[in-house]
Amino acid sequence: MDPVYQNLFEVYFTIPEALQSQFGSDVAVLTEQVQSIGGLATLDKGPEAGQVQKFMGTDRTYLNSKLDTTSHDLTVKLALNLRNGTDNFVYNLFRAWNNLGYNKATGETTLKTGYVADWMKVVIANRGGDIYRQIIFKDVFINGGLTGFDELNYETADVLILEVKFKSDWADDRSIGLED
Repeated sequence: MDPVYQNLFEVYFTIPEALQSQFGSDVAVLTEQVQSIGGLATLDKGPEAGQVQKFMGTDRTYLNSKLDTTSHDLTVKLALNLRNGTDNFVYNLFRAWNNLGYNKATGETTLKTGYVADWMKVVIANRGGDIYRQIIFKDVFINGGLTGFDELNYETADVLILEVKFKSDWADDRSIGLED
């Protein structure tokens, strides 16, 4: 047997159609910038206890008949690197994507089809590189903006990490050895 490691994963992105012409060539490089992804626990979520009936002074508790939510809230942290010394391409891409939902400079908004990406894929592998789990989050969009550029500080030598929160309506979770 081999252990399951937290650091043997990759994240692949698609971006909304409106950004393809400007940022399409940068999408493949985004995978290399990913530092972490959080929010995967919703894949294993089940209904919680909620219904209680009283019977002769005792409680009988039942699971709720449905989940409180079926969407996924994901947080991806990405390294910021300057291409050719001045092109902050990772930040520029996600900022443009964020502006599709609501552009603060113009007040422009768009329909969901305009700001949603088809999918974001997470693959998890063993030390040999064999993928044993593939998760494809569908209908992905930026949820709440970007963080990481909120403070600059002379007292630190830390690099900036961009944090992007996403929402996905549903996911296709394929695990090797897990029967459907």
